[in-house]
Amino acid sequence: MPANVSFNCVSQSQAGEFSDLKPGPAIIPNGISLEQFHATAGQRAGLLWLGRICEEKGAHLALEIAARTGLNMTLAGQVYPFSYHQQYFQREIVPRLDQTPNVKFISCPDARLKRQLLRQAQAVLITSLVNETSSLVAMEAAASGTPVIAFRNGALPEIVQDGTTGFVVDGVDGAVEALEKVEQIKPEVCIDYANEHFSSKVMAQGYARLYGRLLQHNHFPSSQYPQPLSF
Repeated sequence: MPANVSFNCVSQSQAGEFSDLKPGPAIIPNGISLEQFHATAGQRAGLLWLGRICEEKGAHLALEIAARTGLNMTLAGQVYPFSYHQQYFQREIVPRLDQTPNVKFISCPDARLKRQLLRQAQAVLITSLVNETSSLVAMEAAASGTPVIAFRNGALPEIVQDGTTGFVVDGVDGAVEALEKVEQIKPEVCIDYANEHFSSKVMAQGYARLYGRLLQHNHFPSSQYPQPLSF
């Protein structure tokens, strides 16, 4: 790797994909604007699946979980104008929506509605079938005091603390079992964990330190770059 090229990763899982790099990549986890999220004082009800609707995100498996548990669920997300996304939606999602009356579909929710759905849900399902490098939805759920049931793929076990902020499971059967004990997860514990680990301020500080090290390593005169920011 050229001496003037540096890689950064957002999780240990992602960094593992670049273990052959010397030196290894820096790791700065993603962060969110915690002040935008809060827990609801009212009763929580139903499940939530939130994200990009495509095969690798496993929305059809969330619908299977809803069908097996009988719990109400909101499926909220966007189907992008790619042929394989559209075909997946018509093939796997539409028939299941027709067969599962306890599921409501919301297309393209805006940021305000996403925050509302997160804080009103009993639990958030993350049924990704690929190795996720991170998960903003899992972070936002924790900041909203909402447990997450996540498949054990990629960085999800780094973000969802099994038994503390939710449960990390191995597929649909595991998710169904986890939902039987989801009330053990306390909203205040989720929020405390999010405040400690998912701050965008901490993320920005990490990048400021990283950029400072890179500039010093490449011997740029201080007059050619701004001074590190204070957060």
